[in-house]
Amino acid sequence: MSHTFRSIFDIIGPVMVGPSSSHTAGALALGRAAAQLFEVKPKKVTIHYYESFADTHLGHGTDFAILGGILGFAADDPMIPQSLKMAESQKIAVTFIEEIGDSPVGHPNTATMVLERDKKKISVTGSSIGGGSIVLNHVAIDNFSMRLDAHLPIYFIHQNTLQYHLYSETEWQNYFAFKGYPLNDIRIFRESDTEWVILYLDTVPTKEMIYEINELPFIEKAILIS
Repeated sequence: MSHTFRSIFDIIGPVMVGPSSSHTAGALALGRAAAQLFEVKPKKVTIHYYESFADTHLGHGTDFAILGGILGFAADDPMIPQSLKMAESQKIAVTFIEEIGDSPVGHPNTATMVLERDKKKISVTGSSIGGGSIVLNHVAIDNFSMRLDAHLPIYFIHQNTLQYHLYSETEWQNYFAFKGYPLNDIRIFRESDTEWVILYLDTVPTKEMIYEINELPFIEKAILIS
């Protein structure tokens, strides 16, 4: 997937707490995406910064922005600068690591966020590409690894491989096309008895579609990241 902008608002960026759309609004969007995928409040957060993020995160407010996203703040929430204190008050252990060397995904504004709670763990690597827009490059859910390079919105669908009939790539494409939401791309990752279907969308589906997908008998979990 190419890192293209889809509207003028992708370049200007959202209404936000500053100072930078890439280092603040984009960082917050990365944190929010990781939190949506994790689904529960983490007890431990480790954030690895690369290149520009590693060099400037303190001065540009990237720490409180990315953590604010993990805590669920909107981009214009005036409480974002307090996110470090709020994480401490919620007994969330937070560590920031400045990595030496190149970004693993070839973009200077890259962060890897590791969220943990008891035995649950995810790792999300993403890039802030300007105007508050992000790309999710790599996700690992409980050590199940997926290379994505995806703009938002994106649908993570865990199919139960013990079920007799699962949707194929074509069936997912036909379902969304019939609803008027053609997919940009679809990737299926399977390892042993685990299968994740990743749907690349242009727009967020309707609530009715989300409900229908969640009710499909072979769906273990469906997580919309937007």
